[in-house]
Amino acid sequence: MALRIAQVTDLHLLDSGEQLMHLDVNERLERVLRHASALDPDAYFLTGDFCARDPEQEVYHRLRPVLDALHKPYYLAPGNHDNRQMMRNAFFLEGHGASPIKGLVRVKGRDFLFLDSSAGVVDDEQVNWLAKAITIYPEAAVVMHHPPVLMGVPFMDNKYPLRDTQNLLHILTSDGRRRRIFCGHYHTSRTVNHENLEVFLCPPTSFFLDSTHPEFKQELLPPGYQMMEWTDDGDFRCVPYYVGEGGGEES
Repeated sequence: MALRIAQVTDLHLLDSGEQLMHLDVNERLERVLRHASALDPDAYFLTGDFCARDPEQEVYHRLRPVLDALHKPYYLAPGNHDNRQMMRNAFFLEGHGASPIKGLVRVKGRDFLFLDSSAGVVDDEQVNWLAKAITIYPEAAVVMHHPPVLMGVPFMDNKYPLRDTQNLLHILTSDGRRRRIFCGHYHTSRTVNHENLEVFLCPPTSFFLDSTHPEFKQELLPPGYQMMEWTDDGDFRCVPYYVGEGGGEES
């Protein structure tokens, strides 16, 4: 069955009128959502860092009606700038308090396992859950904020990688089955193959980082997102989009 999912990540939202690194991050999100909506996805995956700095409850409360207005299902994975309890309060997510936000999502017959890397790790409880889930849903892709492997982006690989990945990677790679991982966090777009894993970094709606520089360096690009597409025959492609000020695509 044909399926199209828009992934949106690293929003870093602020109060109206504020700018982050000289960018109107709220307007950039709006621009991306208009573009994605015109392509009529079946669902949206939002993979974290909804808040710009420290988590703020008001950010989540303001975001919810924006997402509701898409009139499509949307699913959330927290990032390292997020707060689990605040997200639960705003979006009525399952679970309790500060426990990880994880679970199975099924969209038009395809399975996705959402993990919570907001603490910079995927803890043992989630790894154990994932081990069981993969045996039940062996074709499932994984959705999370941090990529589980290094991505060849010097600044992020050195400063802010996912920690303690040995057990997680063992679960993801031990069956040798090709598995897609959809992530954000790195503020750039690229795809990396690691053993049986195909890891897709989604471009951010907020600011971009220079993916070649060993220190923090901003790259000036239009806001981005990526569209995951499956055909009726099961063929797959993942297309990054960059949305210019006029709403048109830029390469």
